[in-house]
Amino acid sequence: MPFFVVLASGGCTETANTVSVEAPGQPFRAEFNERGFATILDAPPAGFTPARPGDPPPRTAEQIAADKQFKRVGDFQNSVMDDVAQLSRRLEREEGGNYVSVYYDNEGDPSVVFQFLRDGPATLRKYTQHSRFIGKTVRWSMEQLQADAQWMWETFREDRVLQSTGVAADHVTAEVLVSEGEFRALVARKGVTIPESVELKFRAAPVVPLVNPPRPAARDDAVPESIARHIRIFPRHDRPAGALNAIGSRVKVVLKDGCFRAADRGDALVLFPFSARLFVDEQNYLAFGSGEIPGYARVGETVAFMGSVNEMTEPVLVDPIHAACGPGKVIKVEGLESAAARGRQEASDGEINALRSLQSRYGLGEAQARRAFVWLERRQARRVQPDENGNRLPPITAWMVMSTPPRPVMKPADCPPGSALSLGLCRTPEGHLRPLPEWLEEFMEQDR
Repeated sequence: MPFFVVLASGGCTETANTVSVEAPGQPFRAEFNERGFATILDAPPAGFTPARPGDPPPRTAEQIAADKQFKRVGDFQNSVMDDVAQLSRRLEREEGGNYVSVYYDNEGDPSVVFQFLRDGPATLRKYTQHSRFIGKTVRWSMEQLQADAQWMWETFREDRVLQSTGVAADHVTAEVLVSEGEFRALVARKGVTIPESVELKFRAAPVVPLVNPPRPAARDDAVPESIARHIRIFPRHDRPAGALNAIGSRVKVVLKDGCFRAADRGDALVLFPFSARLFVDEQNYLAFGSGEIPGYARVGETVAFMGSVNEMTEPVLVDPIHAACGPGKVIKVEGLESAAARGRQEASDGEINALRSLQSRYGLGEAQARRAFVWLERRQARRVQPDENGNRLPPITAWMVMSTPPRPVMKPADCPPGSALSLGLCRTPEGHLRPLPEWLEEFMEQDR
């Protein structure tokens, strides 16, 4: 810790006496104060050419078999789901303290498994003789399984060694981030016993050391020596990311007086992902990522990633950052990808997937599909809506309109002439969907 104090003693507020990157001996584009610490507030994204997704490969025998099994399972579940729900409610009333839960077994001939603590097969047969309804005796109640999963989190939360837990049909799964030897030693030090219902999985994520806090830049293997003296710390999480929220986030990462901050999040200090590395790219911009690969982010631009932007409070992670950069909120940035690059790739993927969808779902030819896509893009660009404050919202893209699933059809009589009901949708003998969506009907009328 004394090393951190020395680095932070000048504070992170020095902005005067800066020199440009053209000065001799400076390794990347930035402003440098008299102590050599760098400041980068803006940077253009690196050049990026979207990769074209390859054509879908022909379906394999295994995939075709899986499709057939999926249909078999769907047909079975649709035929029994009302009976299953009704029977489950009855068991809850009449077998309280014995009935545990129900689940669908989709392997082979699909079936429904009702779980009990005592005499599962005999108990179920008192209520039904359905040949595909199976009674099973299990050791633990659902309440016990949920309590055991919660116990794992409460016991090891401070150690941050769990990636996830899940309650399966008759046991708890716990995915562990460290090696089995380290975890067993941790359990022994705590003097606890893992519940019998818990099944440990040690292959869930890359194995990392049990203690691996952020280090000073000068001691960090992820920071080249030529960069280290110009930053105070390059802090990274000491665990790979576990499950992330299904939400897209964006953060502008800048460098101020040698400290990484989120310019659009109140200048909060930044904690990078586990795999991040710092480098100088071919155009002399300071950048971070897992290597100089297409789509990496430069310091001074916005990154895009999946997951929420959360504040970090674990002392082992935030104390070294505060020692180097002073007090302040610390947030976790989950991604290493340039938002500009991601936007260009998503736009390219959207167009290509849209053209493929128009051809495969509705039977359009390639040229007509391209005309339809361009027509819909232009129409959507004109349909810009304001938000509650009067600001223009981004338009709903053509691909977003096209990817909206069609409404399911319940009765064969509702299918248009020339089509028949198949798995809840109307299809022509060639497999094309009918009716056409309203926007496509409108395009086809004017395209004639």
